[in-house]
Amino acid sequence: MVSGKVQAVIAMIIVALFFIQSCAGRAAHPVKVSQSGDGEKSCKEIRYEARKYRKNLKKMIPDIKSADKKRTLLMISGGLLIVPWFFLDLTDADKIEANAQRARHNYLLDVAKKHLKSFYFHDKGYKLRNR
Repeated sequence: MVSGKVQAVIAMIIVALFFIQSCAGRAAHPVKVSQSGDGEKSCKEIRYEARKYRKNLKKMIPDIKSADKKRTLLMISGGLLIVPWFFLDLTDADKIEANAQRARHNYLLDVAKKHLKSFYFHDKGYKLRNR
């Protein structure tokens, strides 16, 4: 049998590993898809903001892919040893933020299309064609 002192040490190690796990991730801060004032933005402002989100996404995607590879390797090695499981970041904060920026970018493109349709067709009284 294991003595009481050894049991206490094992329990303290497990508690310490759980505390380390709680520090392994970060909170996601996603962008709101529709923001106030989107309808009043000019085409130039919409183009600038869409370009900004597109650049951010191009920077984030390689980091997300490398984090997924790292997580996969840790999960495979975690099958052999339990310790790597305590250092996994399961929050996926980068993915959440990237998906929010992608949705914001697509929303801005839709707003721009509405601006163009109203500029080219509705103001002059032309009938919209199905394209």
